[in-house]
Amino acid sequence: MVNIVPSTATRPLMRAALYARFSSDLQRQTSIEDQFAACRAFAARQGVEIVGAFEDAGISGASIANRPGFLAMERAARGGAFNVVICEALDRLSRSQADTAAIFEDLRFHGVAIHTISEGAVDELHVGLKGTMNALFLQEIRRKTRRGLEGVVRDGRHTGGRVYGYAIRREFDAAGEAIRGLRDIVPAEAEVVVEIFRKYAAGASPRAIAADLNARGVLSPRCGTWNASTINGNADRGNGVIHNELYRGVLVFGRQTWLKDRSTGARNARKGDPASIVRQDVPALRIVPEELWLKVRARYEENRLGPQKTSSLASVRPKHLLSGKLTCGRCGGPMIRSGSDQRFVCSWRRERGSAACDNGRGVKGADIADRVLAALRDRLLAPDIVASAMEEARLEMEKRNREVRGRRAKLEADLAEAIRRSERLIDQVADGILSGAAIKDKLAALEDQRAVLEADLATEEAPSPISLHPGIAEHYRRVVGDLAQALHRSDSEAAAEARDLVRRLIETVVVTPIPERGRFALTVKGQIAALVSQDGDCTTLVGAGAGFEPATFRL
Repeated sequence: MVNIVPSTATRPLMRAALYARFSSDLQRQTSIEDQFAACRAFAARQGVEIVGAFEDAGISGASIANRPGFLAMERAARGGAFNVVICEALDRLSRSQADTAAIFEDLRFHGVAIHTISEGAVDELHVGLKGTMNALFLQEIRRKTRRGLEGVVRDGRHTGGRVYGYAIRREFDAAGEAIRGLRDIVPAEAEVVVEIFRKYAAGASPRAIAADLNARGVLSPRCGTWNASTINGNADRGNGVIHNELYRGVLVFGRQTWLKDRSTGARNARKGDPASIVRQDVPALRIVPEELWLKVRARYEENRLGPQKTSSLASVRPKHLLSGKLTCGRCGGPMIRSGSDQRFVCSWRRERGSAACDNGRGVKGADIADRVLAALRDRLLAPDIVASAMEEARLEMEKRNREVRGRRAKLEADLAEAIRRSERLIDQVADGILSGAAIKDKLAALEDQRAVLEADLATEEAPSPISLHPGIAEHYRRVVGDLAQALHRSDSEAAAEARDLVRRLIETVVVTPIPERGRFALTVKGQIAALVSQDGDCTTLVGAGAGFEPATFRL
């Protein structure tokens, strides 16, 4: 076969970007260099100028969202930096069938072709067939990987990373290869694990256990502070100290699976198929005696919460105005409701103990809400704020009138033009200048256009005089008052809507205890500041009455 190469005078200038990728642990950075060398030789044979090279080393081809090299190449393609992409094979761009098709369409939209050493010039047929083959190959890799991990578990070796209470043991086989998954018990950490199980079985809560460990300076599995969730975890997924079956000498694999989100590249956990879970006894790794393990299971089942209520708008809406909005001023942790009187306490102190936060005081949610609302209501009803609201209403009416006048002016101009053209056409027919069926059709079209424009103009609203009703200020004050009253009707839909409105304006309320018993300083942050700020960066609101300290609203 003879290739006829056009002369340089007629041949279009081909500017190429090279792309290389590898993902397997068995490959090295030299794999990228080998791919680039082959691509450069291919480009030289085709007489293509290379203008750039992009790479992703050690990154899976299952998604493009987390590949910086590919994303940079895509941005360059949008800017017209090149008109062809050269890579070793189509699976270097992606092994995902959906991503392969999307890449092909996106690059084609930007006038960029794909050429590979394996497939040549890539077209729709390659995308369909090779994309399917690559997707099946990826699926086969997953299947073989899972089969290999199951074999590791059945061999009594661990498939995950570091587990509290165990250390990785390094050993090598006869070929000098590292044997993965070997673990040894760490005595000091094992004692902590047994202590947690014993205390939980004896009735201590995960919060109390975590607080005690933090107070003694015992490092958590991640070398930080302990949380109640570190101990309690999730029973279905086997997370948390008291649910980890490895402590009873059982390896468990397949309790959850991981799926990659194609749009973000993030891995998301999913509950695994119970029929596919693999369990293997490893008595040498047992830390917790079986009797103690069963006691903890029994107590956990006693404390298990009942079935969750079905979700609805009423159930997901927070019942308290400031739920999820309060922050401890001492440690920066969230404050949560505690007890039947709707008091808020520092979550970090409750979960981690006094070593994490020294703020042991609770504050009534109603007191904080009343202070915030009172300051807000007083400021919104101040004469200058009312005047500002009236001015805002006047400006809004002016804007609306400008839009109305603009629409009417456009309709009137179009109507005048349609009438002018229709009358001119009639005059030309009457003078014998024009004749025929085409003229009749054109005149009918103009008449139809005229009728539509007249109907639109008749229904278009007219501009209103720029004037405000004399009672608008009083109406404004009534609306603010109704909002405050609605918030106190806790069982009504109006109260829920009012809470939603105020919550959207508040980002957070920082609650800081002050020396006087039962008193707190409040700092409100969020869009609410735009309603109360007077000048500068903040406005201090001072109210009368016991327990009403200055509250600062910051932009």
